[in-house]
Amino acid sequence: MSTITRDELSRVGLQLLAEHGLADVSMRRVANEFGVAVSALYWHVKDKQSLLGAIVDRLLDTIEVAPVTGDWKTDVMARAEQLYETMLHTRDAAELAASVLALGTGGEKLRQSIAEVSPNAVTTDAIMALLIGHATLNQQRLQAQTIGLDVAATTTTTFRQALTLLVQP
Repeated sequence: MSTITRDELSRVGLQLLAEHGLADVSMRRVANEFGVAVSALYWHVKDKQSLLGAIVDRLLDTIEVAPVTGDWKTDVMARAEQLYETMLHTRDAAELAASVLALGTGGEKLRQSIAEVSPNAVTTDAIMALLIGHATLNQQRLQAQTIGLDVAATTTTTFRQALTLLVQP
């Protein structure tokens, strides 16, 4: 059993997210991983939304964002693709990121990593919408395929093409 800290809660939560999906990340399941009552978790997180925010923040902490080159288009493309790949390869990460960003309980690093190389807030918001929306779409397709449904093929090419349209006038 690990020591319970906010950091350990987010580590366990991210592990549960990757293994079981967002629907199965619950305070009870996290508490069970530590062998404690659910109430013990509330010393470290306010509520489930705070736990989910900490999970997204942990996921984003695993990313070493591309260094700034000085060319905002190159920088935005590199960072957006890097964030997209990370979200795409962690089950339900895009849906979770959308939720915590909307509620303001986490994910600030996601937006900030784009904002610090973007020319303005409108461009940042458009890239965020594309990033989260496209990753969510492809994650849902991948999950449908794993249960045998015949769905449209997943692709990252269309993400790159749409991203290019946003940054290349």
